[in-house]
Amino acid sequence: MASKLVLLVAALACVLGVAEAKLGRLIVSGVVPCKTGSLIDIATSPVFPNAEVELRCAGQVVAGATTNTNGSFTMEADLTSALAAFIGRCSLVVDTPLIKCDAQLPPAGKLVSYLRGPLTRLLGGIFHLLPAGFSFHSR
Repeated sequence: MASKLVLLVAALACVLGVAEAKLGRLIVSGVVPCKTGSLIDIATSPVFPNAEVELRCAGQVVAGATTNTNGSFTMEADLTSALAAFIGRCSLVVDTPLIKCDAQLPPAGKLVSYLRGPLTRLLGGIFHLLPAGFSFHSR
């Protein structure tokens, strides 16, 4: 599946004439939980307001956002700078210490989530991804 997607993206770049052509926009939105554990259920977890969320692809930050008072965030990146999202090389990372949303939680560690979303909007110019589920990682 990933190899077919890479070929599709490469073909689109060739059709557009240049490798740096803008293929569209990548929009990532979701809610950050204030909890530790693996694949934290956001429906049963308190939210994390004012958390810094980064979209990291192949080790580089390509977009960022700060959660609002409801723990929600939305960020946007140029699709050409986030092609790694399609082959699983991107993740959302929250380095803001959990102690900032709950004094009982660890002062060190980070929340990490891989991305999920349908490929149906890729050719429409907008590709929307969501967190697959945040997990706590101690440092």
